[in-house]
Order: sequence, then C-alpha cells, then structure tokens
Amino acid sequence: MKTLHILIVEDEPLVAVDLEMVVAEIVTAAVVVKASVAATKKVLNEALDFAFLDVNVTDGKTFEVAQILARKHVPYVFISGSPQEQMPSSLRSVPFISKPFYKAQIERALQVIVS
Repeated sequence: MKTLHILIVEDEPLVAVDLEMVVAEIVTAAVVVKASVAATKKVLNEALDFAFLDVNVTDGKTFEVAQILARKHVPYVFISGSPQEQMPSSLRSVPFISKPFYKAQIERALQVIVS
C-alpha cells in the first residue's frame, strides 16, 4: 500500500494528535503536523497528497495556505470550530468539517485520494 503524505495544520495539540490517529486508522500515511501559517509555508514545497486545515491557527487564518494548495492541485478540507459562513466567499465551496469531527467525516474527506 502506498504511503500518503498528509498535512495537518492545527494549533490545538490534542486535536492534532486525535486527527493524526484517525488518519492512521484509515490510510497508511506520513503525517506532518504544523501549528502556524508560517511553519506550514515551509513544508508546502514537499510532496503532499492531502491536507486538513484548521481555519484559525496561532498566527492567523489558513486561507493563503489553502490558495497555495489549490494552485498545486493538492486536495484539502477545512476542519474548524468556526462557522463555515465566516469563510471568504472564494473558499465556501471547499469541503468543510465542523469540530468536533467524527471518523466517518475524515474517511469521506480522504476518499478523494484513496479511491
């Protein structure tokens, strides 16, 4: 089975660990966890298969990261406690998972790369 490269941008350590564990139950993955936009930008040149983006992280919002991922054709979803209605109109069509998340939601999100 191919090892997928998955990025998690999440500034709450417990949420990040929980999401990483759920991903590991679903797919074989090398997971990179970052807590800020600045740290995330440093890994965006690496090969990535998928990303989970919290909207609000330690140094701002992940909208610029989302735009870079879109340009690189890397599928991603937002996973946030913020209401989806607060997303910029240009990003409202991006898949969105509300926190707290459920394993089934993560499985559905990952279907774009495992099917």
